[in-house]
Amino acid sequence: MQVLGYIAVQPDWPIDVTNAQNKVEGEHKFWVSAYAPSEPSLHTSVRATADALLVDDARIEASLVSSRQLHLSSPSLSIPRCVYTAPSRTVACTQIARGTGVRAFDITQPGGLIVAGGDDGALDVYETHGTHRVRLEGHIGDITSCVFFPSGQVVLSGATDMQIKIWSACDGTNPVTLVGHTGAITDLCIIGVGKRVVSAAKDGCVKVWECGTSSCLHTYEVSVDAVNAIWYDESALVAACEDGRVVVIDPAEQVIKAVFGKKGEPSMRSVAYDARNRLVIGGRADGVVCVWDMDNPDGMKLSFRRGNASVSVIRLVFQSTEPRICVGTEDGQLYTAALSDPVTVIEDFVAFDVNPISQIRITPSASRPHIWAAAQDSRVCMF
Repeated sequence: MQVLGYIAVQPDWPIDVTNAQNKVEGEHKFWVSAYAPSEPSLHTSVRATADALLVDDARIEASLVSSRQLHLSSPSLSIPRCVYTAPSRTVACTQIARGTGVRAFDITQPGGLIVAGGDDGALDVYETHGTHRVRLEGHIGDITSCVFFPSGQVVLSGATDMQIKIWSACDGTNPVTLVGHTGAITDLCIIGVGKRVVSAAKDGCVKVWECGTSSCLHTYEVSVDAVNAIWYDESALVAACEDGRVVVIDPAEQVIKAVFGKKGEPSMRSVAYDARNRLVIGGRADGVVCVWDMDNPDGMKLSFRRGNASVSVIRLVFQSTEPRICVGTEDGQLYTAALSDPVTVIEDFVAFDVNPISQIRITPSASRPHIWAAAQDSRVCMF
């Protein structure tokens, strides 16, 4: 397993840089911390001037790329240079005022509306520039997952009340409620244009539903423990299990076709499936990201860890020919990595301090994909 060192930086560092460039009176400093395998952690400060970044400890190197990007590295600790990016847009959700945090969110493709839910049973729909559109009220438990249908006008949501609801994103009505799980809903996926959906829950089951008839078409009893996350592709339905396994189901044959990991290992908290490269990617509670090859199920292709915090979300980033993922952790790390050997971190996204990353979404753009992420501080940020 590859263990990666990394540098953390104060989330609001752009404020100090901007103030220094504008020659605002006072000292403009922000903290940085370096964490390297088998080495004591290093904590120091960076002072921003009008034209440079000065680090108090020579073991860390810093340089400014733009008002929202900087380079950080530590050659002496074998931490390679990486670009650190601040948000270009932030949507302040009403969950801030209600004190609930954003536990789940989604964004329409290519990005016009946001839906976000907290732990008070309500969801809110916003335009991406921040205007509130409508509130979706009806769940009686914490919101755990929400997804826009491809039309962008309908929302699917799940909560700890064991219910799955379908909403109008225009007027907030709830014409359909799907009931059948005996544990809290943990994740949701939409199949195709949205005639069918898939749900996972703490009852260890994955269910396929017909929206038009509100009926359950198939139940997969995947585990005696919770199913924490799912990923749907037309060639595979992949489930991350609390018991430490990743289970791959053939949606056409409705059978389990592969199992990765072992019962009793640290729980799988997140999952992704790269159909193009036939890679199954699982994020564990101990911070390890595991990558398996569907064509060689007997052994792990590679694994890496970047700190010990649970890997809460994994998303695919289609930006180059090599497989890339975006990873979010329970201690607020958010970064993209190339699944090469060795694994290479491409970019760090800085906004959330130590707040757990609750969801990541990717939207296309002309230059590179936009990374949208939310944490439990009730903001949705775009990078």
